[in-house]
Amino acid sequence: MTDDGTWNQKVNSMIISLVIASLWILMLSASPSVQAQAPTAQVSLECSPGDVHLNSYPGADNSSKNVTCIMDNPTSEEEKIELTGSADGLPLEFVEGQIFVIPSGESREVNVTVSSTEGAHHSVRTLSIIAEVTEMNGVPPANAATDSVNILVNINPFDSYVAAYDSPLSFTVVLSNQSQNTLDSIRVTNNGNYDALIAINYGFISDVLRPHNLSISTPVVWNIIAVDGNSSIQLVVGSLFDATLNTSSWETLQNGSKRLNLSSSVGIESQLDDVTCHQCTQMLDVTLEIFVVESLIDEENNDEETVVIDEENNDEETVVIESSEVPFVGFLATLSVFMLAVVLINNEQEVL
Repeated sequence: MTDDGTWNQKVNSMIISLVIASLWILMLSASPSVQAQAPTAQVSLECSPGDVHLNSYPGADNSSKNVTCIMDNPTSEEEKIELTGSADGLPLEFVEGQIFVIPSGESREVNVTVSSTEGAHHSVRTLSIIAEVTEMNGVPPANAATDSVNILVNINPFDSYVAAYDSPLSFTVVLSNQSQNTLDSIRVTNNGNYDALIAINYGFISDVLRPHNLSISTPVVWNIIAVDGNSSIQLVVGSLFDATLNTSSWETLQNGSKRLNLSSSVGIESQLDDVTCHQCTQMLDVTLEIFVVESLIDEENNDEETVVIDEENNDEETVVIESSEVPFVGFLATLSVFMLAVVLINNEQEVL
């Protein structure tokens, strides 16, 4: 009995040890299998078009654009996906919302609208859209899963400028030295959304000046004007080369100079031809006042003093009279030579 009892105890101990060992083996072999079956979150995002163009002038009809995106869940589990985005300060709208639950193997189409702000400067911005898996089967995923798309947003340039001047445009033509001709200017303010190159088209003025043998030009053809800035575009009038001025219809002033008054118009042009012009001064009516003088005379030292007697009060008053004439130096020189000749002749007669 003793031997049989001992033998049974040994057998039972061996069976228990074998069972425990088998359980450990099953647990160790099952653990990697569970980990291998854990689902991996994934998401795919595609958007079109790849770039958009927006207008930003007031009342523009193309100030917003729609971008269509496709989100795809390629996994075998249900996913909750959240959309986020930015556009370098431009307004965004996720039309259908930002959070979507997409079943396994299915996709979802969504729309994102990007808009320009009124007066936004001409530039290229980036619209970034990001899709992120936030849940799988109702719980946070074991891994981070995102996809993103970048789209170029072009803010189109637009012109908006205002031209003005102090009437009349006044010019002086100096016949003896035309480098001394005086200039006048037209002020142009740039209310557009980019640094514009602006020019004055003075073709109509040239037409009315030509019969008088005069011409008009500008020292700088294209003038760059910053956004919200202004510039004075200069003009100068001169006589045509190898031509005599036709002043038959001109007004003669008291000082002997000539004056011509004319009316015409100028055009204001931007260098970019295919740009929308919003509230632009494209034509400006102008009046011109043109003086012609032989030369510029320094009259500071040509003032004369005269005494005026007030007969009622018996007072004397000194009055300065400005003279516009140059002193006749030739007459004084001739008189001096004549007097010198008389003295010499008298000396010769005395010697004789």
